[in-house]
Amino acid sequence: MKNWFASMIGKGILADYVDSPLSEVPFLALDFEFNSLNKKQVKFMSAGWVTGQQFQIHYEHSYYRLIRAKGDLQQSPIIHGLTARDIAQGVHAKEMYSALMEYAPTHVWILHNAFLDMNMLKELAYRFGEAMPAVTTIDTMQLALHKLGKGSGQYGVKHDAATLDSCRRRFDLPSSPLHNALSDAQATLELFYAQLYDMDPRAKMRLKDLKAMTSAVKVY
Repeated sequence: MKNWFASMIGKGILADYVDSPLSEVPFLALDFEFNSLNKKQVKFMSAGWVTGQQFQIHYEHSYYRLIRAKGDLQQSPIIHGLTARDIAQGVHAKEMYSALMEYAPTHVWILHNAFLDMNMLKELAYRFGEAMPAVTTIDTMQLALHKLGKGSGQYGVKHDAATLDSCRRRFDLPSSPLHNALSDAQATLELFYAQLYDMDPRAKMRLKDLKAMTSAVKVY
């Protein structure tokens, strides 16, 4: 734990928040839409994020862009409602990536399925010939699986029990429009706040406490 925490401080999150409650840490919730789940073939279709702190969402710092792409969009027009014309008018992926990396040393990133999104980002950085900076993440899907696993007994966890919408329903959060990167990012941050309050209603838990309890905290 000590080695991991020292690495996290040196490479990512501000040292000012090491011993602060999670409620005081600055967060960046983000989401992407892809044309494929194969990282060697993937194209980023859109990106959205929003910041937050102290159980609030800072809408003034929200970001949403379509990402310019050529070639086969596969199922994106059907799943995401994005057409080739839409995508052709988007920003270059490098512009989005550069804007996002500004948050690497200053915010803890909140994602629903961090493993997928962060590995896609690493692939994107590789294509640009860059080494992605270290990013500290909290995965709301892993938080949900942690809680479900404790109560699932011998029957296990259903395969669709940890989707973003399923997780939100367990906290009586309203259904959120799916397959829009910005609305999904906002929905993820709302879910995280609900999960955090459920685990820590007195707002005393720190990042290292959450890592000791669950597998939801990782540095990529």
